[in-house]
Amino acid sequence: MQASRHRRLQRERDFTGDRLTSFQQVFLRHGLPGLVLALTLLAIPGLHTVFVGGIQRGLHNPFPYAALFLLTFLILNVYVWRIDRCWSLSRFGWVLYLGALSFWEEWLFRLAVPTILESSGAAAWQASTFSALVFAGAHYFTLRWRLRWCIAAFLGGLLLSRQMQLHNDLLLVAALHWIATLVNTPRPPGVSAERATA
Repeated sequence: MQASRHRRLQRERDFTGDRLTSFQQVFLRHGLPGLVLALTLLAIPGLHTVFVGGIQRGLHNPFPYAALFLLTFLILNVYVWRIDRCWSLSRFGWVLYLGALSFWEEWLFRLAVPTILESSGAAAWQASTFSALVFAGAHYFTLRWRLRWCIAAFLGGLLLSRQMQLHNDLLLVAALHWIATLVNTPRPPGVSAERATA
């Protein structure tokens, strides 16, 4: 149990540079490029239609989706609080940020990139596999994750692609991503178990 409290996804300093220790570093290296790419692809007319199709259920039934979002958000905040028995505005913001990040990453890797690849002649499984590889690779280089966590991200990407194919519900898939990401990285960058309990 104690080992899991100190678990880190990042590699120690290596040829790619230092470990990321602040939210600003994480956002500039990983979050912002992903957001810019997600918005750029959203501006493409054909992909805009795909995006709207992916959130169609939420548009038609906004109240159940809003209620599920609030319930998930509340449960994730309680989970974050229970880890160190403390709560702060930065932790609250971290939960929100991971939710937004999960949404635009799922748009990119489960809808936009596979749609582009399939329209270029790739089979659905090839598009999903390539997209999951890029997804895992992005975490290896931008966040400097350890290889085993990137392999887990690749497998998770395949599972999320399957859920997207089965349900065509971007909000559902983004929620699953949000939960998994927060469970793996519950503390904002720079907050360790030692500092949290000090």
